[in-house]
Amino acid sequence: MLERERWEIDGSKSKLAFALRHLVIAEIKGQFKDWGGALLLDRAHPGRSFLEIWIDLASVDTDSAERDAHLRSAEFLDVARFPLAVFRSTGIALRADGDAVVSGRLDLHGITRHVELTVVSQETWGRDAGSLRAGYTARGELDRQGFGLHWNQDLDVGGFVLGDKVELTAQVELLRTAEIIRPSDGDGAAAGAG
Repeated sequence: MLERERWEIDGSKSKLAFALRHLVIAEIKGQFKDWGGALLLDRAHPGRSFLEIWIDLASVDTDSAERDAHLRSAEFLDVARFPLAVFRSTGIALRADGDAVVSGRLDLHGITRHVELTVVSQETWGRDAGSLRAGYTARGELDRQGFGLHWNQDLDVGGFVLGDKVELTAQVELLRTAEIIRPSDGDGAAAGAG
């Protein structure tokens, strides 16, 4: 029988950051302040585990109110029409070095594309009256053009204002909320916004 542990992302102790090239040589760095998700972990068969992450795109923060407003607008993320991005894993593979590669589908801006994340386990510890926590670092990249995020401007010196590659880095702290769950306990989506 399939048995998995449920671990939820602790948003108060986790950070989802991004970076992309700006003006050819500089970078825009920012984060999404409202995001979360859960992992259904099968320790015996890690490949059967399932990860789901949701991101409130209106929570984008680059330390510039004007730029953030532009990123939320119809010219870019269009959060009025597409308020959430959702990643759902389709496979989890352990590498020989102990890291994991999580493959999945990212729904962003009304488009779904394959994305891979490299996940490094940091530590697992007990805390909060016996609860179990685990820390991970996840990294990936995506091509914003592939998700219909086409806005850009030409530069007088050549090139464009923004690059196409977006680098993602997540420092994640997970809290185990259920030691064992079975299909009858609700084996559907791992997480939901809210």
